[in-house]
Amino acid sequence: MALIKTEVVVGEATTQVLVIKDAIRFDPPLYKVIQEDLTAEVSDCLVCTDKVIFNGRLVKNIIYKAGQPDTKTPGEVRWVEVEVPFAGFVDVPGAQVGDGCQIEFAGTKDCNFLLPTRTIPCGAVELVEEAMQKTIVDITVKVVRTEQIEVAVSA
Repeated sequence: MALIKTEVVVGEATTQVLVIKDAIRFDPPLYKVIQEDLTAEVSDCLVCTDKVIFNGRLVKNIIYKAGQPDTKTPGEVRWVEVEVPFAGFVDVPGAQVGDGCQIEFAGTKDCNFLLPTRTIPCGAVELVEEAMQKTIVDITVKVVRTEQIEVAVSA
């Protein structure tokens, strides 16, 4: 028999974090969103008894067509990047201090909203000067523990 060290999965769990960013400013004002790209990253995770605590950030790139309030016509294409830190925790029964954690998934699905909070009337449309971002980030965490196990070795 031989002894080897290997990582054993203690548990895996998923949680959701509501990430809110107030006061995203558009200068010049937003006429129409062309594209939104979201990236969620977890920078660190810490294991404590039956829980994992994590920190991360949500990065959102908004590509938009700008509005021209004076001429009442769409303007040039612009880009805004927003970065929002977030933190959370998830229950993982059996987890202990000293265990390792791995982020299996960090991302968004379909719960992503850009809500206008300040607008400018411009003919039949409203140009957006400021908006609020609300996004649900899904996080899946795996807790692992290094253990020694015996392995049969044939001669």
